[in-house]
Amino acid sequence: MTPYYQDSAVTIYYGDAREVLSSWPEKSVDMYFADPPYGHNNNNGDLISRREAALGRGDYQPERDNRPIANDSALMADGLIQWFFNTAAMTLIPGGVCCCCCGGGGGPDPQFARWSLYMNGVLDFKQMVVWDKGPMGMGWHYRRSYETVLVAQKHGAACKWYDETNKIENIIRHIPKIIPQADDHPTPKPVELTEWFIRLHTQIGETIVDPFCGYGTTLRAAKDLGRKAIGIEIEEKYCEIAAKRMSQEVLDF
Repeated sequence: MTPYYQDSAVTIYYGDAREVLSSWPEKSVDMYFADPPYGHNNNNGDLISRREAALGRGDYQPERDNRPIANDSALMADGLIQWFFNTAAMTLIPGGVCCCCCGGGGGPDPQFARWSLYMNGVLDFKQMVVWDKGPMGMGWHYRRSYETVLVAQKHGAACKWYDETNKIENIIRHIPKIIPQADDHPTPKPVELTEWFIRLHTQIGETIVDPFCGYGTTLRAAKDLGRKAIGIEIEEKYCEIAAKRMSQEVLDF
């Protein structure tokens, strides 16, 4: 497949990740960092504002709107995430790591628990890292102010790990969420979040793949840190934004 964008560090493919990665070589990826569709049609961002309006309180501003994203129905997202974990298991190098963003707790079918079991079925599940996004989250009663990042390693080898401080916790408290603007991807992640994991699990020159790359946050982080990155995105408008982000000057770390 012809890349949508390519430079010395980053390649972007416009298409369905299941097609792009269908013939990917085994043991060729150092790390995956993925933020896949969560399976709720991106349609619950305004629940609390509707409740506040019904109660006569109109001061709440939703943190995101209801713009749909591809493959985000419950059934499609569930199949997609199982495909992704299986693909990661085949294509990661020994010691390679898969980091997958996921929702938080709640409900009769908690997503983080189901996805953790899927992941552990084909990889060695290592940790569920809690990303404390800061107050105040969506919903009511227990307001959703965190998400999780599921981390697993390929069978047969310990995960690559490059921290020497012995102070890395399984809670990230220092990276605030992004409230998307009208022209942003509706579910953006901060570049600092991907940088945090990339530093822990890879070294300069190694390859990170993001099969649902949106507008290129993982790719930008990898490029700035001297890694190579491959991104796949099914919506062309986000490929275009990602390509523009990649053409900017590399930041000096």
